[in-house]
Amino acid sequence: MSSDPGELERQPDRPTYDLPRVTSVETRRTQFAPRRRNFKTALPDVDTAVEFLVVTDGAIPARALGPVLVVGESILTEVAAADDTHYRFVALEPQTLEPGAPISLGWSGRPVTESIPTGFRFEPPESAPEEN
Repeated sequence: MSSDPGELERQPDRPTYDLPRVTSVETRRTQFAPRRRNFKTALPDVDTAVEFLVVTDGAIPARALGPVLVVGESILTEVAAADDTHYRFVALEPQTLEPGAPISLGWSGRPVTESIPTGFRFEPPESAPEEN
């Protein structure tokens, strides 16, 4: 039995997964076709989707959980990054979006109550669908 207490090994700093602040949100009608991969996707082709063009003040950290945009009671999980601060979230069922609903940013699989309010509210777009 050793009486040497030794020193505790220093733990490495844990990465922070803080979400950046959302600086703008624009909406527009669009058509949606899921990316084709080596497997059959469960995502449908949609002629009347709504996309949310989200700009942040920093990159959304890469981690096992993906970012989600919460629009009222709807959780948008389909997202593509244009660059470190520009993201495109797509609502495949736009009929579920309520005008005036608050928009927040969060992580998939986490409670909606943990999402960060953006200060923006959903305003339905008036434009015709754009081709992707």
